[in-house]
Amino acid sequence: MKSINSHFSIIISVFILLFSFQFTKMVNTIVNDYSIKIVNDYSIVLVASSELKEEELKRQIPEIHVLTEISSKKILDRLKNDMSSKNLTLLQVALPKFYSLKLEAMPNQKRLEMIRQKLSGLSSITRVETFAKTHEKVFKMFLLLQSMVYVFASFVALVAILLIFKQIRIWTYEHNRRMSIMTLFGASFFMKSAMLYRMTLVDTFLSAMAVCAVYVIAPQLAVVQNFALELDIVIPKFNVLSEGGMLLGSSLIFAFIAVSIVSRKIGRV
Repeated sequence: MKSINSHFSIIISVFILLFSFQFTKMVNTIVNDYSIKIVNDYSIVLVASSELKEEELKRQIPEIHVLTEISSKKILDRLKNDMSSKNLTLLQVALPKFYSLKLEAMPNQKRLEMIRQKLSGLSSITRVETFAKTHEKVFKMFLLLQSMVYVFASFVALVAILLIFKQIRIWTYEHNRRMSIMTLFGASFFMKSAMLYRMTLVDTFLSAMAVCAVYVIAPQLAVVQNFALELDIVIPKFNVLSEGGMLLGSSLIFAFIAVSIVSRKIGRV
């Protein structure tokens, strides 16, 4: 029972460490994808008295991605039955031009205000609507969540690493007598520590497989999909070959280094 508990200590610690690492990576991907989505969905509406040229506006505002004219055809079609063709033609001439302006990236509030002032300062533009408050508020919430996840994951990872080193240290003391006898017979360091390497690497391998299973299965659950749908986010798919291989490889390397550090340190005492 004691042996099972000691193995469980390593397995759960490595699991938490790898889970935290992959979770921060997933949150970072979600925030980056959401920022791109905000930029694609967000646009500034311009009302102009004359035709606007994209090249001319870009000289004033380099962040401009594309300028698109908003057709007034739908408005005129609604009034077609209520107005004579002559009045409709006069209205069409009198109507201002509407434009949708998209930016290459979502600016902060200060920069957005500068863009608005520059656009308002142009004689041909009579009105500027930025509609940025809602997008910016939601995006700031995601950035805050990202920062909180990083901080929390760092603390959790630190505790997990300390627990792993502590358990390896306990195993080293438990097998100290056997290792001392092997030293008397001239055994090498890696031969003496072979059992510690084997136990730690096996437990680490099981933890890595468990983390991979969680990130493969969890996004397919209905509750997770509904939650992502409500927040209008896309949970990235877990790539078993690349991401799973990276988790497994890095965890095994970490386990190998941890055993080597603890065993050598105790061996000098």
